Amino acid sequence: MSARVWLVSFPLCLLLTSIADAEDYKRIELSGSYERLSPSLYGEWKTGTLAFYHSPIRGFTYIIGLSGFSRKEGEALLSHLASYKDWTENIYTYTSISYGTNSVYLPQLRLDGEVYIKLGAKKNILPSVGLSYIKYHDVHRDTLISTGLTYYADGWNITYKHFLNRSEPGNVRSSADLISIGIGREKASWTYLDLSYGKQAYLATYLAIPEEVRQNSLLIKFSHRRWLTQNWGITLGTNYFKLEKGYEKYGVEFGVFSEF
Repeated sequence: MSARVWLVSFPLCLLLTSIADAEDYKRIELSGSYERLSPSLYGEWKTGTLAFYHSPIRGFTYIIGLSGFSRKEGEALLSHLASYKDWTENIYTYTSISYGTNSVYLPQLRLDGEVYIKLGAKKNILPSVGLSYIKYHDVHRDTLISTGLTYYADGWNITYKHFLNRSEPGNVRSSADLISIGIGREKASWTYLDLSYGKQAYLATYLAIPEEVRQNSLLIKFSHRRWLTQNWGITLGTNYFKLEKGYEKYGVEFGVFSEF
């Protein structure tokens, strides 16, 4: 049974703030990643993603995405539909649904919802609360509650999130934290440094006598988005992940995007 890296999944709300303020904005992105694991018995992970962003009206954005995965355990697909919606001047939400084809490393179904409140004279302080449900292709399922706080100013932002997870069967509890720092501006470049750390915990039902598995994990991720013209650009990234008593993973990413 593959370890689950649920703590690193979170909506990039700030990258889409300017999109939500636009009207009839469209963006298409194509990206790929390559990750090498150690020990080598875990093999190599390759991923390709195509995503479409559209703001048909001011204050509403939807995203449609499809990712293909190639791993030692087999190939799989993950489809994704998400949206950002302004409800009032001070409140907006993020919701998403994902579906993965049968595999040991993708969820069968994932539902996410998060509420953001804009505080301060400049509406640049954003506390948030979120709820996620993940059902896997076996008997396991996770329920996550998250709380967070984002502060952003002209050209930079800082986000902190805390996750509480309950894994079934077994009612296994764990927690994790995320810190994200971004510098840049739209139509120029964005650079992000993300740090995720915490516990991965679940009941190993594949053993003759089910046993609780609890492992520390750490993710360090660097990503860069650069506009080469007003309407298109590239994305670059690298990441490092370590799972206690499991594996280490080194990854690189590259992508292109076009706005119209």
